[in-house]
Amino acid sequence: MDCRLLEIFVGWEDKLGDDEWYFSNSFESIYKGMSPEEAFNYIPNVIEVLFKLDDDYLIWEILYFLMQLYSIADTTQIHPFLERNWSPLKQHIMIYEESYANPFKELTRQLRMKE
Repeated sequence: MDCRLLEIFVGWEDKLGDDEWYFSNSFESIYKGMSPEEAFNYIPNVIEVLFKLDDDYLIWEILYFLMQLYSIADTTQIHPFLERNWSPLKQHIMIYEESYANPFKELTRQLRMKE
């Protein structure tokens, strides 16, 4: 797991208070300059962090980061790690109504996954 990704969530409330674009800027610092292959290979890091998060707002943010990685990867191919973890991930995110209703549904459509 990439420590840079985990560090984004340490003290995030204060950082977001200082910079309304904190998450966008932080995620961009990770994906900036990534090749499509690097973006695709980074997906398991995001999935692992998603399982650790228990805040609707944070899950919302990182789901959009995941979609950004898929856009950079320029593919709708399901990463094998995501495919293996799709059901437990869906179960985890269903608890968070806003994230499940919006970015998770968008991700599902983007990847052409069955609901």
